[in-house]
Amino acid sequence: MVIPSHFPQEPQLIWSYFHAINQIPRPSKFEDKIREYILKEAKRLGHTTDVDSVGNVIVYVPATAGFENHETVIIQNHMDMVTDATPDRDINFNQDPIITFAEGDWIKADRTTLGADNGIGCAAALALMEDKSVEHPALELLFTVDEETGLKGAWGVEGSKLKGKKMINLDTEEWGSLYIGCAGGIDYEFNRSLEIHKSKIKGVSLKLTVGGFLGGHSGVDIHEQRGNAMKFLMDWLNCLPLGTYEVSEWRGGKAHNIIPRDAFALVKITDAQLASEAAAAVSDRWRSFLPESDRNFITKIEEVAEIDEVVSPADLKKALGFLLAFPHGAHAYDLASNRELVALSNNMAISLLVRGKFYLQSSLRFFDRGECVGLENQITSLANAFEMEISKNGEYPSWKPVRENKLLELVADKYEALFKKKARITAIHAGLECGILRDKIGPIDAVSFGPTIMGAHSPQERVHTPSVTTFWQLLKEVLKSL
Repeated sequence: MVIPSHFPQEPQLIWSYFHAINQIPRPSKFEDKIREYILKEAKRLGHTTDVDSVGNVIVYVPATAGFENHETVIIQNHMDMVTDATPDRDINFNQDPIITFAEGDWIKADRTTLGADNGIGCAAALALMEDKSVEHPALELLFTVDEETGLKGAWGVEGSKLKGKKMINLDTEEWGSLYIGCAGGIDYEFNRSLEIHKSKIKGVSLKLTVGGFLGGHSGVDIHEQRGNAMKFLMDWLNCLPLGTYEVSEWRGGKAHNIIPRDAFALVKITDAQLASEAAAAVSDRWRSFLPESDRNFITKIEEVAEIDEVVSPADLKKALGFLLAFPHGAHAYDLASNRELVALSNNMAISLLVRGKFYLQSSLRFFDRGECVGLENQITSLANAFEMEISKNGEYPSWKPVRENKLLELVADKYEALFKKKARITAIHAGLECGILRDKIGPIDAVSFGPTIMGAHSPQERVHTPSVTTFWQLLKEVLKSL
């Protein structure tokens, strides 16, 4: 198998499979090609497979010699990836490969998401199919679909197809941490029809753009107080003098699990200088409190074709006010972790105002479902006050930490023996499939670990190559000991 020259040469099978995976388009809901590849590889290596009704793949790998009587182990990953790119990167994620390069000890992508989340885990599972030097019990390699848009594949898993009572999930991104819990989530959508009329202002038609925020994973990065481009855009519009502008359209955000990096509005304004002055004022204010790493955002003002139809002042006031008041960011911290872990958050993810139709998608994450109710009440009360239609979609449960876990004890012991230090045992403020799968399969011991991946769900995504080596060492040692 081919490994690009900029990739490390070891672990050979992981890097060669990761490169192969990145040649295959795999956005959420479009996993046909990656599924076909996995099935083809399994057939080539002589392994039995199954595909369930929603498209999840299970590859059954027999135990190696001497492990035939050991309990079966489930190795779990998801096939899809978040697809995001910088505005200057022309890519069709349904057709084009991911172009990678090395920078020091990191593998990155050319201005797109890399797909290390969860491509590295998938590559490790594929390597287990082929590497005959790895000693292990019988394995059930579970590759799920559509994880990134609400863990849809996990919901469709047929538990009867799996015998394992121990599960290793390879979808976490902080080497040295063993995860035994994850956040649950709920997506809310808000809609409203806005009155449209002919523009009454005599002035210039402009496109107001803000871009270049770091964005990132709406669970893992939400506590870092990174800029939300839609929040900035609403602040910018709100700083324009009343009666000097009208709005025709706005768009911002890419997905429910991405903090918005870019947004724009089409406006009619009496004087372009007003837009420029407001942009400068808001930018100065935001740079005074944003983290230093996220102060390189830009604003741009461009003249566009004459805008004839705009939102009525009364309805614009409601839509703008709703977004200005709408909560975004971390809302509570886990007391058991000395407030190091976010327990409750909300991502104001996508907003559109197009041809008089307003839309907002919001993504809540929580550890304790009861604690989330107060935040739900807040956003639904806001929606009612601003006359929004509300729909609730895609709720999935949290995976509550279980520390009395023999698999966890084994993995922690092997980590300490290999690397002469203790692993950090924690939970993650992001959605993993473990909670859903435990409900589907029945009582199982589960633990999640993986190499270091930074900037997931953004074009800054990168994987730390030395951590892939140590991750593979630990995975092999754990399987040998089960």
